[in-house]
Amino acid sequence: MISPDSDRNRLFRHDGRIAINTIRAAFAGWNDRLVAVAVLIITLAMIKSWLAERPWTIAAWSAVGAGLLLGTSAERLVAKRLAFHGFDGLLAVDALRPATRRRYIAAWHGIALALLATVLLVVAPSLLIVGCASYLAGTLLAALMSGVTVPKRLADRVGSARVIRAWLRHGQAGALVASTLLVVLLLERSLTPNTLIAILGIETTLLTLALTSVDSDVVRFMATTGYGPWRIVGYHGKSMAYFLALAVPGCWLIAGSVAAAVVTAVSGAVLLLLALRVLAYCLHGKRFADLIVSIFAGLLLFLAYFLPIALPFLAVAILWQLQHRARTKTWLLA
Repeated sequence: MISPDSDRNRLFRHDGRIAINTIRAAFAGWNDRLVAVAVLIITLAMIKSWLAERPWTIAAWSAVGAGLLLGTSAERLVAKRLAFHGFDGLLAVDALRPATRRRYIAAWHGIALALLATVLLVVAPSLLIVGCASYLAGTLLAALMSGVTVPKRLADRVGSARVIRAWLRHGQAGALVASTLLVVLLLERSLTPNTLIAILGIETTLLTLALTSVDSDVVRFMATTGYGPWRIVGYHGKSMAYFLALAVPGCWLIAGSVAAAVVTAVSGAVLLLLALRVLAYCLHGKRFADLIVSIFAGLLLFLAYFLPIALPFLAVAILWQLQHRARTKTWLLA
């Protein structure tokens, strides 16, 4: 016989089992778990080292920003999940009960808050109160903003933005962006060399990030219809090939070899990020894939700063591991 308390919490237990099974599937092999543990330890060590070198005020504001971001993201995720249960879920009756909804929300925020507190106790115990309070403030802010509706004109602009992102994947877009960069570089030749290189690096980063936008739904569709992982990467990186073909020699002629090297290095880093995102989207849903890519990107940045000689080896190892698993998703309809 099922107890009343167990029946009242079955919505939370249902999603809890889904979360546990998702994590088990993502880290099914012992090598995946070993990599995850190593990345977690290195990431915590990197955060702890960074916070230790900063004044307490800067560290506290960083904790406030992280807490607000985590709080708002968690509240939106929980609200989205409840909306799904209320409309299409198997436990719609439970999801529509106010008392059950409150217990569901409190349970998931309790878990998230406990995880945040554990991380803060490891990296910076003095920021525990600040970080947890910021998390609660973020959840409250997201809850208050949940009733704000999006105007129709803004929704139409969002649809137009998708069309623009799709066009940016074509080769003509890469050529146009490279030409724009070269024209701007001609206008900036009067700047000092150091200033010119710094501005060029920022401009290249922004432009190449715009050219390498990735739609997770498109990646999953291509994978399930027979496209291999590297073919999907090539499809999304087509515009970057045109960009590099024009921007690198153009920068060399206008501003010298250092400028061309900066454009090449930044473009290579963005292409690596593109490959990581595509391969992760082949394996996981967007939220979980973005989390994995963020962890890998942070680890690579950490190595680039402290141990650059190991950077290419780790990058190749991560790409090989992801593509090896992504190949198994080709033609897999799920």
